[in-house]
Amino acid sequence: ARSISYYLAGLFFPERVSPEAQIEKYKTDDITVLVVPGHDNDSYGAQYRGMTEANINKELGLYLFDFLNQDKKFTPFITRDSSGNYSAWFSEYIKKDVSAIQSFRQRLASIMKQAIKSGDVVKNVKVYHNPAADNVSINLFGINKWANEHNIDIVLHIHFNDYPGRPYDDPGEYTGFAIYVPESQLPNSRASKAIGESVKNQLEKFFWTSNFPKETETVIEDQQLIAIGSSASRDGVSILVEYGYIYESAINNKTTRSPILKELAYQTYRGIQNYFNPNSTSARAYDTTLLPHTWNRQPIYNERSADILSLQMALIKEGLYPPAPTASSGQSGKTINDCPLTGYFADCTKDSLDALQKLRGNNYLTYLNQKYGK
Repeated sequence: ARSISYYLAGLFFPERVSPEAQIEKYKTDDITVLVVPGHDNDSYGAQYRGMTEANINKELGLYLFDFLNQDKKFTPFITRDSSGNYSAWFSEYIKKDVSAIQSFRQRLASIMKQAIKSGDVVKNVKVYHNPAADNVSINLFGINKWANEHNIDIVLHIHFNDYPGRPYDDPGEYTGFAIYVPESQLPNSRASKAIGESVKNQLEKFFWTSNFPKETETVIEDQQLIAIGSSASRDGVSILVEYGYIYESAINNKTTRSPILKELAYQTYRGIQNYFNPNSTSARAYDTTLLPHTWNRQPIYNERSADILSLQMALIKEGLYPPAPTASSGQSGKTINDCPLTGYFADCTKDSLDALQKLRGNNYLTYLNQKYGK
């Protein structure tokens, strides 16, 4: 066990992982990644109209695990299996080491409390989070302890957002993704933020960033979240991605849910890959899971479908989505936040499709199928 002096040496919480060291390791060795789909079958997190956060976290997590596993430079682990239960290795670890995890939690919390009291660490709360229940807290500290003991390079927590006071069955007012990283006084801050920024840069090519006022930075430093190393409980990189709000229609709709989750997972993988190798190329021909695709019919206004998702991605690849402003409209150009990848055929998709028709004529589907078809 590490002594208190380990945590108090030099700077109050000296840096335990650096971006430079991680990138050097990538050149000669594989990078270990622990994927943590948030919540579980007993504590399912946010919910909306029968859909639980635990289930969609699990699905996205399994996709991400598979993408990492296909890349020889990464060795992934995952805390939950396809049933939604915790993986056997993780359940056994928590059961066997629960007392040690409790001691780990208590010792670090005491050190952090004293550091704040003495002024060596400044308390910094940007976004309020509900306190974790005791069993959840043990699991999260257990993840950090296991990851430290096994020298896991990256721990990536997968979540979907919600907020207090939203009417139970009604969609809320906030949308978009945000990424939480350790606050600058924590020992894993700099490397975690660097990877968080890389993931953000990749995701925002296709998905919209959070419009919640306290998440406008998108990559948010946090001191309280256990998942990313509160009380200096993580030696390596930890980030937590809120991939959107659970009531958002692209996630809630059954026809677009799985394709969207798979694409979110893939672009997360690409964000991690880009961090280690900015010149990396994807094995996928179009650098997306949504292409190739074959369109067998004309799209319909107000339609929501996997067909439209792939159409929007093809229009992105054509440089036509989001649509450019027309000379007569006097509007400024739209961004991916105005016209995100949703699988919903509304004005953004219509304007982009109109631009494609001007270039390719009414046989634009033939053109798309020849270029992007299976």
